[in-house]
Amino acid sequence: MNNETRQPWLKRFVPIIVLTAACWMVWLFDSLACHGSLNRFGIQPRHLDSLPGIIWAPFLHASFRHLAANTLPLLVLGGILCGRSRGEFAAVTVAGVLLGGGLTWLFGRSACHIGASGLIFCYFGYLASLALFRRTFGALALSIVCILAYGGMVRGIIPTRTPISWESHLTGLISGVVLAWLIGRLHRESREPADSTIPSLRKP
Repeated sequence: MNNETRQPWLKRFVPIIVLTAACWMVWLFDSLACHGSLNRFGIQPRHLDSLPGIIWAPFLHASFRHLAANTLPLLVLGGILCGRSRGEFAAVTVAGVLLGGGLTWLFGRSACHIGASGLIFCYFGYLASLALFRRTFGALALSIVCILAYGGMVRGIIPTRTPISWESHLTGLISGVVLAWLIGRLHRESREPADSTIPSLRKP
């Protein structure tokens, strides 16, 4: 395969690479220049002044270990979405951040919820449930692979009192399934032939 045919395929993964790099740059800036003070801009449930945290929370991480643990699944699951379609990746990412973060803001514990894990659970929920709403062999194979590879992460939605935002995991998972249903429905409707407004003629 020459460079000309390889380059467009590689370009598909630029969005998830940029998103992951942004998480690392924010963490480095926060650690070196702000001494962790940016984390207060995460999601603080039911605080009106914390609504912008719905957008900022996925980029904020409490420690190097926290960010490192999120990096690989973010790259892998986000990369699968990019491989399918950059438009699909953008739609799931933006809608997942807003819907999952909004639900965390509404129902989460009184704490500061940060990290990209909610978005990761959204990606997983979307890809794992895709076969239910697309009904194609490719979607089925993709869902099975994702479940086998990352199905164990579902344990992260179990309620706990530890400083882990199981709420963002749960709301991210729910958001991913909802988006798979919605996008699958829109996809089916776009492929259905439009009803003809011209009456059919019968042969005598």
